[in-house]
Amino acid sequence: MRLYKRNRVYHVTFQSNDGKQVRRSLKTREKRIAKQKAAQLELAIHEAQLFGKEPARSFKELIVNYLEAKQSKRGFERLQYACAPLVDYFDDSDVTRLNETHVEQYISWRSGVVADGTLKREVGALSAAFNHAIKKQKWRIENPCLKAEIPKEPKGRVRYLARPEAKRLLQAADLPYLADFIELALNTGCRKGELLNLKWENIDFSTRLIYLDQTKSGEWQTVPINEEARQVLVRRMRLREQICPNSRWVFFHMVPALNSKVGDRVKNIRKSFKSACNRAGIENFRIHDLRHTFASWLVMKGVPLFEVSKLLRHASIQMTERYAHLAPDHLHDAVASLGFSAQFQHSEETRENAVGQNGLKAVENGGR
Repeated sequence: MRLYKRNRVYHVTFQSNDGKQVRRSLKTREKRIAKQKAAQLELAIHEAQLFGKEPARSFKELIVNYLEAKQSKRGFERLQYACAPLVDYFDDSDVTRLNETHVEQYISWRSGVVADGTLKREVGALSAAFNHAIKKQKWRIENPCLKAEIPKEPKGRVRYLARPEAKRLLQAADLPYLADFIELALNTGCRKGELLNLKWENIDFSTRLIYLDQTKSGEWQTVPINEEARQVLVRRMRLREQICPNSRWVFFHMVPALNSKVGDRVKNIRKSFKSACNRAGIENFRIHDLRHTFASWLVMKGVPLFEVSKLLRHASIQMTERYAHLAPDHLHDAVASLGFSAQFQHSEETRENAVGQNGLKAVENGGR
């Protein structure tokens, strides 16, 4: 175990049982205290080796190990965002001492700052990090999230644009690729990542299909191209021929940007999209809500939910049912076409009974 100083604070570095190099802050600037803490830590490690007692484990070490294992997975950037506030709160806490009360205190601390959905993702990342340490790294610890009271899953959010709002948003998009992105999203229902990762080789104008290789499900999927989407793609293709004919990307940089050359893929549009929404006077609207708008417009136009589900590429139609309330007229039409009337049925029964009775009387009279 080596003691060293970094930013005027003492740290130690040592090798764990699985051969990894571990660095840990001792949280002191005094050498005497640092030596005492280092000795206590070294003793704990020896006890773990001799008696099977779990040594102190740093929370940062827990998160770093987890992120290292997930860095090649889809959604890694989002996972980093979820882990950042966890590290800010728990810092170098000993994970062997964390319990459900500490997790609930974190939830209370964050609940006034972020929405329930965001908080649920953060606690989900925390639980996954503990599970990774337990299953993959064989840490003898418990997952404190299992007993903690976690916010319930928020109801599905449906925020969509009216057509006049959509026109204002397109007019407010000051970057050519942003306006094209918005229009293509509104006409295909594709997710942000699917469009920003779209390559020309995955577009077939002859069949009017977009082939997506980077989807939420991880499987190849196809999206039909309507006339409006085709015009956007043709416009993008002409721009590429003028500016960067060798670019593979549908959405590319037209001028050099930070860490990007002309023709490189546009990686993020969050700031420019938010600015466009502000200029257009559109509130409480996110990029993913363009997909909600696509689905909402289809339902309001009378497209059956089953077909909308196929166009959205949902795993089940239950995910599409959040849009069902947007088609009340078609529900009225459905019950109107049923054609059952209790009064009509009663009249028919009365007539049949009357006919039966008259017939019976005729037989009786004839018999006389």
